[in-house]
Amino acid sequence: MDGSLQQRGRIAENHSARSMGLWAYFLRALIDDYRNFSGRARRKEFWAFYLWFSVVFVALFGFGILLNLAISGFDDGPTTSIGHIPSLLFVLVAILPSIAVVVRRLHDIGLTGWLVLLCYTPALGTVVFLIFGLLPSQFGENRWGPVPAGIMV
Repeated sequence: MDGSLQQRGRIAENHSARSMGLWAYFLRALIDDYRNFSGRARRKEFWAFYLWFSVVFVALFGFGILLNLAISGFDDGPTTSIGHIPSLLFVLVAILPSIAVVVRRLHDIGLTGWLVLLCYTPALGTVVFLIFGLLPSQFGENRWGPVPAGIMV
């Protein structure tokens, strides 16, 4: 086994084997693994990240709408978009972690991370994203590391 595979394997094995909650997967992807483009991410980690990304984004966007209404006085006053700054900042902060989790998910199904570019193509991106998220993990160790903890082989 070459040194680069051993290093990749260590990255994947650094995470505990215990079961994590969906929120813990989201926080780990956002804080710890935001620049980790090596290793593998199982389906649960992938969908947990995107579930909580959506929940937080919708909450911040709703807060922004309420804030804009409050600033305008809930009537026909001057309109503003300043309330949407928190949701915009959240999306900007989450761009790199979201790309990283998709790349690790691609590694988990045995594909190269460069296929993440397909997820950002118009009209095709959503379908490709769903397919990558639904495919089962590749059994056994692959060139991106060992099977993530929690996958039955």
